[in-house]
Amino acid sequence: MKKQTYVNAEKKKRVREFLINQFMFNSVVGLPGPDINEYIQYMRTKGCTKLDLYENDKDVMIRQLVKLSENEESIRFIYGDIIKAHPNRRKTLYDLDFCASVKFLQDHIQKFQNNFIMTFHLRIGLKKTLDGFFGTRGEEIVRERRIEEPIPHTEFITTKGRYLFVTYHDTTTMCCFAKIT
Repeated sequence: MKKQTYVNAEKKKRVREFLINQFMFNSVVGLPGPDINEYIQYMRTKGCTKLDLYENDKDVMIRQLVKLSENEESIRFIYGDIIKAHPNRRKTLYDLDFCASVKFLQDHIQKFQNNFIMTFHLRIGLKKTLDGFFGTRGEEIVRERRIEEPIPHTEFITTKGRYLFVTYHDTTTMCCFAKIT
């Protein structure tokens, strides 16, 4: 089930706040979801001066455009799959809230290498999600450490980098992988 709004999704917001605070950026390439104005305003509070926002569902994009309160050059609204975005730009956060399974997003998982937060649902289970994500990236987990504060999360060190991993329950059980460089 697709949510019509995340305005009252407190768990999702706590996870977002924790993960986004791990990054230094002034530009975002992202998937804003149904609450486009809230998304833009939130990113502005984090110092974001440029946003490239993608949507590949025509009906969702029309609803977003109708609600859009800001119309300025610093915001580019792009119809299409975010996989077309240029990856690995300097001082850019890739906020990839897919809300789908890792098994359907292998090309996306491979393309974006650094400075990202990828959100997936966990309907296929935790082990299959972890194996699918790191397997698709060609990485092996070298070390893992459970950390309880400020929110419960796991730090994974792999053969190619460091990730923070968080699970939470929204409409369904969700997870986020954050690759910080």
